[in-house]
Amino acid sequence: MPFLPNNFDHPGILVGLWRVEEDELYFTERLSIYENEAKILSRISHPQRRLEWLSSRLCLKELLKIRHRVESLNENTGKPYLSDFSFQISYSHSNLYSGAIASQCHKVSIDLEDLTKIRNPKTAGLFMHPEELAHYQQLGDIKVFFLVWSAKETLYKLYAKKGIAFKHNLLINPERKTLKQEGIVSGILRTDEYEKNYEIWYRFYPEFLLTYAFEQL
Repeated sequence: MPFLPNNFDHPGILVGLWRVEEDELYFTERLSIYENEAKILSRISHPQRRLEWLSSRLCLKELLKIRHRVESLNENTGKPYLSDFSFQISYSHSNLYSGAIASQCHKVSIDLEDLTKIRNPKTAGLFMHPEELAHYQQLGDIKVFFLVWSAKETLYKLYAKKGIAFKHNLLINPERKTLKQEGIVSGILRTDEYEKNYEIWYRFYPEFLLTYAFEQL
């Protein structure tokens, strides 16, 4: 399936998706992969994971209309960046879907979660703060499980520093009523030296959940 642009009312923020239905050759023929990128790809042995990695890069290329070679690198934290620093970027992939987000004036992050994957609700206590867990148990809605996890993934990518514990440093306040198909949840990144509030946008699709966040550079 070709690139799927998404419409979000955020000036300067670009978001795109790709449903992976092609083989690996399709992506490698359309991407100019640098040596450093090839080394990263060579460490990925699972065929589906390779497709996810490749499709997210082609998704970004289509999103930004890149026609020249721009290397996508990774910092020590794992946060990707373009070698020409033209855009702030973030990738995500989950099963059949890949996504990318980009901006020239904001730090950005994105996460996709596969809603068809069976999750054990009992694992919620491993990443949820007691207040989040109480809210989840009160609603009894598995969508809250996915949303809290995905929102925390998004904040983690946005902060892009090691040593952050999902359960204690990333706090999400999901809506108190039944979740909407799309909306905003508030989040707090809290460490011993740092605390900041964020907004995380979310949208539920039939097969996956998309969350993303951004902050001014």
